Amino acid sequence: MRDGKQKGFVLLEAAVSLPMLVLLLTAAGTMVLWSIKNYFLVMADAELQQEVGIAFQRVVEHALEARSIEPNHSESCGYDICKREYALPPQGAGEKPLRRTFWLHNMEGTRKLVDGIDASAPMTGDSAMAEASIQDFSCQEEPGHEGLYVIRLQGVSERTGHVYTLQTAVYLPPDKK
Repeated sequence: MRDGKQKGFVLLEAAVSLPMLVLLLTAAGTMVLWSIKNYFLVMADAELQQEVGIAFQRVVEHALEARSIEPNHSESCGYDICKREYALPPQGAGEKPLRRTFWLHNMEGTRKLVDGIDASAPMTGDSAMAEASIQDFSCQEEPGHEGLYVIRLQGVSERTGHVYTLQTAVYLPPDKK
């Protein structure tokens, strides 16, 4: 008789503990999936920052060596960075300016920053996680301050919707001839 009561008690324990076990396993699984999702979102934002940062650094490095920055009217949101061929040209040699063009190109629904005239190798937009697109690129001369240019690059992650903006000012002294 006691064995029958004991079997019923084990069955009652199983009926109470099994739903609690399912609830705990469901909560643990949900936490793991939520953590994985957030990991990929954080990685997408980090990739956006890295991609915009590297492109911005490249533009600023060229701007620091420039004689002037001019809008390029043949390219969409484009700017020509006009550099000297030599920092200190040899005496008697005519100075030949070099032009470096940076511009925005729409490719497969993504706006990419391009260096030069070849749009097949853009500087941005090839990220796997962030799906980064450039929203704004400008190199504007500050009104009332000759030779002071404000360079701005803004990217957005299509995956997270987060925006990352970098901006700096570069002073280009006037030519002394």
